[in-house]
Amino acid sequence: MTGPHLSPKEQIVLRRFSEGATCSRIAHELGISEVSLRVYSHRMRKALGARSIAHAVLLGCRAGLLDGQPQRHGDHAGYTAHLRRGEEPCEPCRLGERAYRSTQRAGNREVA
Repeated sequence: MTGPHLSPKEQIVLRRFSEGATCSRIAHELGISEVSLRVYSHRMRKALGARSIAHAVLLGCRAGLLDGQPQRHGDHAGYTAHLRRGEEPCEPCRLGERAYRSTQRAGNREVA
C-alpha cells in the first residue's frame, strides 16, 4: 500500500508540526508567510484526509511518513531529551538550552 503523496514542503510542515512547532515558527524557518504556510497545511491535511493538525500527525505516523519519535536538537526539548536518555547533551542542544534559559531569565525580570 502506498501512502498519500505530499510535496517536499508539505512533508516538512507535517514533520515540524509533529515536533510541536508553531505556525509562525515553521513559516519563519521556511521563509514564507503564515498565509502560505496555512495553504501548505491545508493541502497536507486534505491529502491525508485529516480534520486537524493533530489528526494529520496521527495519520502521517500511521502512513509511515513520520518515522518514530522526532529527534530534536538545538533547543530546550533536545537538551532535556538527551538528559532523559542518560546522554551528555550535544553542543547545539547545550547552546539551545543556554538561549532558552536566558529568555526565561529575561521574562522573569519583566514580571518582577
